[in-house]
Amino acid sequence: MTEKNLYFITVIGFEKLLSSLAERFRVIIPSGDNDYFWQQYSGQFKDTKYRATTSIRQFLSPCEEHIDSYFSSRKKDKEQFCIVGAKSCDLTSLYIQDFVFLEGQADQNYKAMRENNLIISSDCTSFKDVCFCLALDIKPYPEKFFDLNISTVEEGYLIEIGSVKGEKITEDHKNLFEEARPEHVFQRQEKRKEEIDQLFYHLKGRDLPPKDSLYPLTKYGYENAVWQENALRCVECGACIMNCPTCHCFLLFDEKNKNSYLRGRIWDGCQYKNFTRVAGGANPLKMRILRLRNRYIKKFEFFYEHLKLYACTGCGRCIECCPGKINLQEIFKTLKQTTKQKI
Repeated sequence: MTEKNLYFITVIGFEKLLSSLAERFRVIIPSGDNDYFWQQYSGQFKDTKYRATTSIRQFLSPCEEHIDSYFSSRKKDKEQFCIVGAKSCDLTSLYIQDFVFLEGQADQNYKAMRENNLIISSDCTSFKDVCFCLALDIKPYPEKFFDLNISTVEEGYLIEIGSVKGEKITEDHKNLFEEARPEHVFQRQEKRKEEIDQLFYHLKGRDLPPKDSLYPLTKYGYENAVWQENALRCVECGACIMNCPTCHCFLLFDEKNKNSYLRGRIWDGCQYKNFTRVAGGANPLKMRILRLRNRYIKKFEFFYEHLKLYACTGCGRCIECCPGKINLQEIFKTLKQTTKQKI
């Protein structure tokens, strides 16, 4: 990244920028103390230390959305969002979401949401106990998929441009920006290094399996008892599905309105009993153990074989929200200890 892509903006200047963007977009920011929740910007922004409780997936592919209408020409306009403060784990999930919804026959709803919305991301300056992004070689600061990224420095933010849309924002508001000074760049480098070092030592004590072993552990651990042990604790609430940034499965439905028929889409997932049930009643994932294991096969085997990527970004949300205390990290540690095949 060259110097021309880096700018500085004061805290007050950034507030003015968000207020200006709010005239065109619904500006969404994370807010809270130790847990952060997305809410509409109302004139005050403070960057958060780590990722929000829920991912940005809900804005790009809503949990319930109107796909089309039959016998009616009326179309509901999509609201435009400007998501501020998204973290690296959420942006990395877009490798998976874009593959699912844009490769081949592109999903037009998703495509429009990706093209029309803005993402202003920010660096992590701390982490939650469940975070393990670095174990998957994902940095705690965004490297792709942002229009602008902010890094907290003295008296304001170092702004990095990541897209043509981001470049246009800086050009349209050039009175708010100034060229980044060397001390701003140095401060960002030091803060990023400090965060990586702290997260590295945090994960060192966890003894997690190496990233490259997750695929063979999943593939050759197919019959491992760990699946049944954890399936007995699963209450099929779907919290892991709803909070995961890379989950993408959905259910289509038709609904009769007064003057038309609506085609809609809602989130679905393999933890639900009827997820793979077909019209004749057969269900290849009838047992809970099969559904739990399928979730890991999809994320750590299927996507690795197709993209050489895992459909996991180390955000730890599935661990944090699970009432049955099912822990992805512990499952892989058990697989590492008990899988018989040489990994």
